[in-house]
Amino acid sequence: MTSAAGELVSGRYRLVEAIGRGGMGRVWRAHDDRLDREVAVKEVLVPDDAASGLRSELIARTEREARAAARLRHPGVVAVHDVVHHRGVPWIVMEFVAGPSLGELVRTQGRLGWERVADLGVGIADALAHAHAAGVVHRDLKPDNVLLAGDRPVIADFGIARLLDATQQLTATHTVIGTPQFMPPEQLEGRRVEAPADLWALGATLYAAVEGRPPFDGPTLTAVITAVLTQPAPASAYAGPLAELLGGLLEKDPAARPDARAAAKRLRALRGTAGGPEAPARTPTVVVDVGPAPDPAPDRAPAGISHGFADMPTAPAVPDALEAGPLRADPPGPRRRSVLLGGLAALAAAGGASALAMRQFGGDDAKASPPWTALTGALSPVRTLAFSPDGTLLAGGCQDRTVRIWDVAGGTLAATLEVPPDPARDDYPIEVREVRFSPDGRTLATGTNGPISRVHLWDVATRTLTRTLERRGPVSYPMAFRPDSRMIATDGDGEVLLWNAATGALTGTAGGDWETLTALAFSPDGKALAIGDEEGTLRRWEPGSGSEPAALKAADSGLPSVAFTPDGSAVISGGDKLRLHVRTDASITQFGTERADWVMPSPDGLAIASVAYVEGSAKLLLWSTATRTVTGEAGVGEGLGSVPVALSPDWQRLATGGDGNSVRLWPFSLRNPPGYLHTPTPTSSPG
Repeated sequence: MTSAAGELVSGRYRLVEAIGRGGMGRVWRAHDDRLDREVAVKEVLVPDDAASGLRSELIARTEREARAAARLRHPGVVAVHDVVHHRGVPWIVMEFVAGPSLGELVRTQGRLGWERVADLGVGIADALAHAHAAGVVHRDLKPDNVLLAGDRPVIADFGIARLLDATQQLTATHTVIGTPQFMPPEQLEGRRVEAPADLWALGATLYAAVEGRPPFDGPTLTAVITAVLTQPAPASAYAGPLAELLGGLLEKDPAARPDARAAAKRLRALRGTAGGPEAPARTPTVVVDVGPAPDPAPDRAPAGISHGFADMPTAPAVPDALEAGPLRADPPGPRRRSVLLGGLAALAAAGGASALAMRQFGGDDAKASPPWTALTGALSPVRTLAFSPDGTLLAGGCQDRTVRIWDVAGGTLAATLEVPPDPARDDYPIEVREVRFSPDGRTLATGTNGPISRVHLWDVATRTLTRTLERRGPVSYPMAFRPDSRMIATDGDGEVLLWNAATGALTGTAGGDWETLTALAFSPDGKALAIGDEEGTLRRWEPGSGSEPAALKAADSGLPSVAFTPDGSAVISGGDKLRLHVRTDASITQFGTERADWVMPSPDGLAIASVAYVEGSAKLLLWSTATRTVTGEAGVGEGLGSVPVALSPDWQRLATGGDGNSVRLWPFSLRNPPGYLHTPTPTSSPG
């Protein structure tokens, strides 16, 4: 049955008019009767001939992509308000942007001046930096997906390209979907698409805006793809001071492109100096060549575990990619269609696919020129580390009751916070044992020991102490922010304490007679909390549901670290072994036999990093979730006991405790697994 204007979706959203349609969706302008506001509603079109299992999987994936996009709260990203079910399929409710797209503006008005393009580029790059810090990659950025709300650019369709690609994942080898003029070489070749792909698309989008045409074009699809894969980016006649940055964004090698934050900084510098000096170039990475890179680990995840769209079952073909932006109708006049591409890697120039050099942390060559930067300024050993959500700041909790905050890009000490002494015993040697940034980046929580262990909440912008939470019991220090940043969970002498992060009020508890808690982690949607204790028991609790936490004996010893997979379908636990729990009452997947004292999944869920502390040294392991084996390993500290470790949210940097009171900041990458890690001797096998 076809939807029509006037229809009420989910008893709330009244359809007004259809404003766009593509291969996976029909977009409507609608009215939210409950809140009396205009919204855009995307009706997801599931193929009618899809098998029931595939149909269910497509619907579930749509909801996961919408949840991922909903985590992005930025003025440059179209906001996702809701996902509802109507006629048996999900509908995505979004912010309505009434303005034209950048593509439509260029088609109707011609090329734009470089100054205006630079201004728009700042907003787009800032939005991409926010998304990449949250582990979300757009995959189909182009002028038609950049909407203009006055002078403010807003990126639409986060997640749609992933959804489209998923429906074709197993129907053709190396099949990808998108608009070829704005797709980077790695995407056309069917390789994994990561954050640098969005930077290529940003360069192509800004080039098209300032020149009035895309950088790579041709009379046929083959000609376009050949140009992208084999030809250098053409010189720009009208870009002026933008030309050098555009050339950097359109580098064939993903590693050579600036990241989104660096691109935004350079664009701001151009606008601030009207063609004057650019922002400083990025510090080059030290590369130690240790031979050809191994084949990357398979992308497919274990059965029953979903980490994005790589494990998509076979689906019927989708005739067209989503042509219209989600919030606007197609403009009049001709336009180039988004197309379905397959098997294009053979068009690459001979010799253009040389293997990337692998890099490692250790080794004699690395000692001569270490691939890490020392962050100094701490006056005592650093006990714990945490990156800010956007990866620009690194906080270190120290043994001398201080917190040091470093600027990651410059490698300089940005601030020192001093935790107040215990009011009852000012001579007590207080240490900062845990640091956590809130997901919105506005608050830093620091946990201390003492006669009464406390959590101090600091305003990141002003570096001032705003709240102090008194926990019950001086022993353990785990804490976790809910994804909306409004709640923080801490331990409390055998129970979980839930606090309002804004007021400091205690709002809920669980337990009371549990063993000492050692690890806490919220699910990506904030509805569930994973709880680990020193006896090896893992619990899953849904605060506010009225239900008791479900318990599972997970390990033979304590659980020092827990984390949810990015899609929330499973819990990762450390301890005597690395384990993956699809549900706390069933299906446990064991990874090898290595100990794991700290765990963190990659943003795409295809890998897990773990650290084991063994005999005074720390070893970092990289695991494939597909094969459950170690794909890389490195020593990251010796003779330091429990070496603090942190990975930036985008997995671009690794921070570890260094010699003495310093912190080491390592470049880190998964573009060519195992990246900076050396391949281990095969000793681990699936458990």
